[in-house]
Amino acid sequence: MPPKTLHDNVSRRKNASPVGRAVFVGLRALDVWWQHNLLTRGWAMQTIEKLGGQSISRSQILTSTNVTGLQPYYSLVSLLSLGSSIKQIATMIIISEQETPVSSAITVAAFNTIFNSINILLSVWAVTSQAPSSLSSSHFPNFFYANPLIAFGAGTYLIGILTETVSEFQRTECKKNPANKGKPYSDGLFSFATHINYGGYTIWRTGYALVTGGLPMAALQFSIFFYDFVTRGIPVLDDYLANRYGDAYKEIKSRVKYRLIPGVYCPHMLKEKLATVARVILGSQGGIRG
Repeated sequence: MPPKTLHDNVSRRKNASPVGRAVFVGLRALDVWWQHNLLTRGWAMQTIEKLGGQSISRSQILTSTNVTGLQPYYSLVSLLSLGSSIKQIATMIIISEQETPVSSAITVAAFNTIFNSINILLSVWAVTSQAPSSLSSSHFPNFFYANPLIAFGAGTYLIGILTETVSEFQRTECKKNPANKGKPYSDGLFSFATHINYGGYTIWRTGYALVTGGLPMAALQFSIFFYDFVTRGIPVLDDYLANRYGDAYKEIKSRVKYRLIPGVYCPHMLKEKLATVARVILGSQGGIRG
């Protein structure tokens, strides 16, 4: 059976694509309104109950004491969705040069909205919600001090989204220099992992899920994104970069130890190492037999 052809979710061709970009920006901006209203209008609670689950009480979500209309925990949850939209809109407007067909813009925006919505639902489902049982201080430092797991999740989210954003801005600034035309980029944060922007996305998605659904949901979402990147996203992009840059990219792969997250081996890297070990063992056995 021939190997399965891996699918690249984005185009690698450069094109202004004003309509596709406008659609993407509009949908990601609309997501902020959608996620906020899932909480403030009770849509998330109603969805959980229609699915046969039990939601937390309305008083744990809403308050009249601040401008968001949300308790501190849910203000944080809302901020996480806002941060994801701001980051992706900024990337589309400032960084991305890739062709963005309308269909691709809708697919990618919808994908992120679906995951954000799942996290909102997890945050109000009584089984998974990390909402404090007692009303917390409206001051975030005090709130985080009283809820260390939530603080850790928010910190993980911040590290991940900054890693993704900073690495992509570093690469863009480098490529603006005419002297770097036609060269693959492996400096800055990309010197720690060849696809560290993907790693950053995986990390902030994990932190987001930790805030809204606790450790089990964080582990699940980490596994989903980690698996997709190491079995599809990274191999597809590696093939593209190897074809485009040839030996220059092979040199980067040999020099930069990690692919997704510094300190974490990707399965395909482990496979390469196991294959090397197998060759050594088989070679030694051949030598013994000879």
